[in-house]
Amino acid sequence: MAKKLSSSLEDYLEAIAELSLESGHAHSKEIAAKLGVKMPSVTEALRQLVDMGYIIYNVHYPVQLTSTGKAVAEEIVRRHRILKRFFTEILGLSPEKAADTACHLEHVVDEDTISRFVIFSNAIEERSDARSLQIYLTEAMSILERPDSKSFCTLKDIAPGEEAEIYDFSRNLPSPETTGLQRGEKVTVSGFSLDKSTLKVNSSGKTLDIPVADAENIWCRR
Repeated sequence: MAKKLSSSLEDYLEAIAELSLESGHAHSKEIAAKLGVKMPSVTEALRQLVDMGYIIYNVHYPVQLTSTGKAVAEEIVRRHRILKRFFTEILGLSPEKAADTACHLEHVVDEDTISRFVIFSNAIEERSDARSLQIYLTEAMSILERPDSKSFCTLKDIAPGEEAEIYDFSRNLPSPETTGLQRGEKVTVSGFSLDKSTLKVNSSGKTLDIPVADAENIWCRR
């Protein structure tokens, strides 16, 4: 019976599967190049995988996955693909960083966690009622790229008594003028209404009751 794999050996199975798919074969030198390791390390890893029943390996011949090895490799590749998609399309990471992060996490997430990644990703990307969230995430990720990103937040996140400057209005607010606020305006938050539906804001001698749904879409700079 096949034994449990280490993260390192899972990387070897994944590399063998990907090389076999890309070029139809997976020689030990190709595996070494793909993983960026030296040949003695590859030889030792392949011998372990043979002993564990995951591959067929003979010197001078391409490495082949056993039926067990193929099933495990396909699952590893699947987890990697799902995680990379989440990191690029939902979190907005670069493909390179997303792939690197996926490589680290694919070894520790279980099937239940992966299933939740899929549900979350599909909901944000495909549901019509997630459009506002998509817009918010796009704007938030854009701000995150600024060197002073930590000074930005939404009006809803300003603590009572704290002053902030109105920076911009989200595309989720088609008519920003209805809020009574303007870009560059300094405001101080007094607090929420008792039912938490509005936010009381003071600015230039005026007091405004901003719906929380609007406050979530007004970008401020502390």
